[in-house]
Amino acid sequence: MKNRILKNIVVLTFIGIYCSSCSNDFLDTKPLSFTTVENFYQTADDAESALIGCYSALNAQSVQGVWRGNFNSSMTFMLSAGTDELVTRDGLTAIGYAPFGNLAVTSQTPTIEEHFFTMFVGINRCNYLLDAIEDTEMGEQRKAEIIGEAHFLRGLYYMYLAQMYGGVPVYTTGEHDENALREPLEVVYAQIISDFETAYSNLPNRADIQGRANRWSAAGFLAKVYTYLASCKTNGVGADLGFDLNSFDWVDADDFYIRARDITNGIIAQSGYELIDNYDYLFRETTNQFQMEESLFSSVSSSSSIIGNYHVWVQWMVPPGNTTTMGGGYGWFRPTGEMFYRYNALDIRRAHNLSNSFSGSSVTETIEGETYYVPDPADGVTAGFYSVAKYRYVDPSSKPIDISQSMGNYPLLRYADILLLNAEALYMTGDEASARERLTEVRTRSVSDASQVDILDDAYFKADFLEELLDERSREFAFESQRRIDLIRFGKFSEAIMGLDENGGRWNVAVPIMQANLEPYKIWFPIPLTEIELSPIEQNPGY
Repeated sequence: MKNRILKNIVVLTFIGIYCSSCSNDFLDTKPLSFTTVENFYQTADDAESALIGCYSALNAQSVQGVWRGNFNSSMTFMLSAGTDELVTRDGLTAIGYAPFGNLAVTSQTPTIEEHFFTMFVGINRCNYLLDAIEDTEMGEQRKAEIIGEAHFLRGLYYMYLAQMYGGVPVYTTGEHDENALREPLEVVYAQIISDFETAYSNLPNRADIQGRANRWSAAGFLAKVYTYLASCKTNGVGADLGFDLNSFDWVDADDFYIRARDITNGIIAQSGYELIDNYDYLFRETTNQFQMEESLFSSVSSSSSIIGNYHVWVQWMVPPGNTTTMGGGYGWFRPTGEMFYRYNALDIRRAHNLSNSFSGSSVTETIEGETYYVPDPADGVTAGFYSVAKYRYVDPSSKPIDISQSMGNYPLLRYADILLLNAEALYMTGDEASARERLTEVRTRSVSDASQVDILDDAYFKADFLEELLDERSREFAFESQRRIDLIRFGKFSEAIMGLDENGGRWNVAVPIMQANLEPYKIWFPIPLTEIELSPIEQNPGY
């Protein structure tokens, strides 16, 4: 795996540096390079700088001078498009984007190579830091926390790799064997769980700097791992492919659901996180301070275009062509009609998550002193002309950075997810009544008057609790890089796509393409061809 090996000479371009003097205490970044590991890891400041390099792979724009993207842009459509939520806009042919919404990804799709590479860059950085940290001169408490953060991030990078590609090589030191083979999922997840458990033991309840992992971040991702594994085993995910490397036969689903129930109960009772009152404030470019009350962990954006780590939402936001005047986007990926009709008209999440286009009017609203343009509402009438409206850019004229870049953080784990994971675990351990109470808890902020939540409960009720839960997860986490994984782990990926109606909305015209490209093996992304050519690892079936 030669293109992932950074060996003894390490060049880390655009490593993020936390700026404690910044007024908002959020992640700020600047370029940093160093030559040899031996010369770098000597002081506490060295270790802190190296740690930011570990974090920066979450939303890296450039690694070794090449554009790379994780949650800065790529993973947002890799994990949301090509589902019953989001399709490629008809006519889009951009090779790095369009295939994800058409289920046409191949081992030569550039974004696949870039994502795979960048994930292992993050893992490599964590490993070098963990190799060196014990000999670094610094306080023992902070050293233990840095160890916890590095384990957390390594576990996170491996978690996404395993969910997207299946078994991958497992490295726990900075010396990576370029001939290493893929490990089976049982081995990969043993490492992931161990990393998150180490993080949980070492980290404080809250970090001193916003955006840094804490013990509840680790606990929450442990819950996500437990429910993912248990649901994959319960629903026989991938069993028909006969590919042992990606098998879930080893999973004890009952045990993992008990673990998920217990750890989410603990987060709910002890963490202090809560649902914020205004759902919309979770996704505005300038309301990060509210997001942090609910988000257990976010990919943190920079407030400077010079220093590299920011988010780019413009590919899929409200179009058309208003990036320079209204803070809109290109609309390369569009919501399905089914997404619109998943919401009851009383559910305020529909208006937050979906819209039509900007009308060209100058209607604005002021949110926490900042101006935003207001898109036309999605009403289900205008030919199903839906757009993603969840992520909102501030008025471009007031932005201190390039208008296509966002100062907004991207939530990766919210308290609402903890509640719904708890609901899943409660149901699977025999307590359906309490599980349904969790659904009601999440829905209560989704109506303007709490007395209306009963209407939503009735409208959304399904006798099969897991079907209702899956729908609720889509309503709550629309376009938050959750849907692909959720459909796969519940065994509903093919069913959801084949159930789409090509006449269900303006952009459902792309549905027949998705359906024609659908194959059972596409629950996994392909291993990049460059990796297959450079090392002896095995490709996923079908590619």
